[in-house]
Amino acid sequence: MMGGHGTPASTDEALRLAAEAGRIILEAGGETYRAEDVIGAVATSLGALDAESFATPTGIMLSCAAPDGSTRSMVKRIRSRRMNLCKIARVNETARLAVAGELSADEIDRRLCELEALGDYPPPLPSLGAALVTGFFCLLFGGAWNDALVAGAIGLFMGRVTSWLGSMRLSGFFVNIAGGAFTAFVALATTGLGWASHLDTVIIGGIMLLVPGVMIVNAIRDTIAGDLVAGVARGAEAFISAGGISIGVGFALKSWELLGGAW
Repeated sequence: MMGGHGTPASTDEALRLAAEAGRIILEAGGETYRAEDVIGAVATSLGALDAESFATPTGIMLSCAAPDGSTRSMVKRIRSRRMNLCKIARVNETARLAVAGELSADEIDRRLCELEALGDYPPPLPSLGAALVTGFFCLLFGGAWNDALVAGAIGLFMGRVTSWLGSMRLSGFFVNIAGGAFTAFVALATTGLGWASHLDTVIIGGIMLLVPGVMIVNAIRDTIAGDLVAGVARGAEAFISAGGISIGVGFALKSWELLGGAW
C-alpha cells in the first residue's frame, strides 16, 4: 500500500502514526471525538482498512485490518495532559493534508516528530498570559486596579510554580491545592499591607488560572457527542480539580486565622 504520494506504508506503520496523532491531540487537551477523527483520517489515508478507535482522556485503543485479512490493534496510554491549542491545530492540518493525498507516511512521521519536539509555548507567553488572565478576571468580578495588579502578579508567579510542580510529575490535584494556597496567602498578605483593597476579588481572579474551564466544556461536548465514558471521566476530573483549589484556599484562610491574622 502507498502512504500519500511517497514511499509504501505498512499496516503497522499506519497504525503507529495514527496512534501518535491521537496521542498528541489528547495530551494537548483536545476532545476525544477529535482524536478519534484524526486517528481514522490518518490510518485510512495510509491505506489501513476498517480503522476503528476508542479514545478516553487516559488512553486510546485502535485497530485496523491488513490487506491479508488479519487484524492489527494497539493500545496507547495517555499519561500527561497540558493545554496546547497550537499542537491540536497542527495535527488537524496534518490529518487534512494526509486525507488529500499530499503527505506520505515519512512526511506525516516527520511532522508528528516536529510537534513532539515543539514542547510548550515559548517562556514569555505563558507567564504573560497568566498575568493578563488573573488581572482582568479580577476586574471582571469587581476588583479595583490595584487588586488587578496584585492578581496579575499572582498569575505571573503561579504560572511558574505550577509548571515547576507539573514537571515533577505531581498530581494535578496537589498542584491545584498548592496553587490555591499560594493565591490565598499572597492575597491575604497584600491586603493586610494595603496593596490590595478587596481580598475576595484578588483570590477569585488568581484562582481563575486554575479553574478547569476547558475541561468542563470538553466534558459537555464529549457527552453531547455520545462519548459518555470520556464525558464522565472529564467531568470527574474537573470536579476533583475544583475540589483541590477549594482545599488550598480554605487551608490558607484557616492557617492565616490561626496565626492571628484577620480577613
